[in-house]
Amino acid sequence: MQRFFSPLCIKLYALLAVCLTAFHAWPHLQRSEWNRERLYRQLLAGTDKQRLAAAEQLVTSGGGDQLLKALQSDSPSVRTMAISALFDLWAAQEGDEAAFLLQVANDSLERKNLKGALNHLTRLTRTHPFFAEGWNRRATLLWQLGQVEQALADCRKAVRLNPEHFAAWQGMGLCQVKLGDLAGAIKSFREALKLMPHDRPTQRFLHWAEETHRHERKNRPSTTPSIGEEV
Repeated sequence: MQRFFSPLCIKLYALLAVCLTAFHAWPHLQRSEWNRERLYRQLLAGTDKQRLAAAEQLVTSGGGDQLLKALQSDSPSVRTMAISALFDLWAAQEGDEAAFLLQVANDSLERKNLKGALNHLTRLTRTHPFFAEGWNRRATLLWQLGQVEQALADCRKAVRLNPEHFAAWQGMGLCQVKLGDLAGAIKSFREALKLMPHDRPTQRFLHWAEETHRHERKNRPSTTPSIGEEV
């Protein structure tokens, strides 16, 4: 019995215990706030390869907050990686079935089968009504098909489910411009810019909407109620 408790065996047992503890703790460590902040710092300051690895690991570790913070970065490459990673994160949020249906719809789009893609996305939003990215993708397709009012409705659902979905805010603004609701578009573009303040297309859309809205209000007859016109 004594041989099982020799100094060497005790060290081996201790090492085994440490390894088992580390093995079981590793998944929790990966998703810890400490690790996500470490990856965030790597995304900001690492080499391109390190940044890409950090962005990918933030997706698997649930680092949405860190990726959203990265949208505030002055570095275009950091912002681009963060945007791509956020879409990957949002696409996986609802589970494997929803992600699969989303991929099937994307495959249909790549084959220029817009009707098939719309059918898949409609099925996706029906079976997973709390999946913000499903609504956002269908809104994008409806916009391409010229169904602006339906696209706007889907954008509203997307931002209601995920208020940090900058692309849905951008899409909502574009739909509102098309429908003549410049005041609403201004609010939507401002919400998008809160999340990604360096995005130049959204800055230009906001500036145009503000200037046009100001001009229309200045030249609108005081006795005539505001009626939205198509842009």
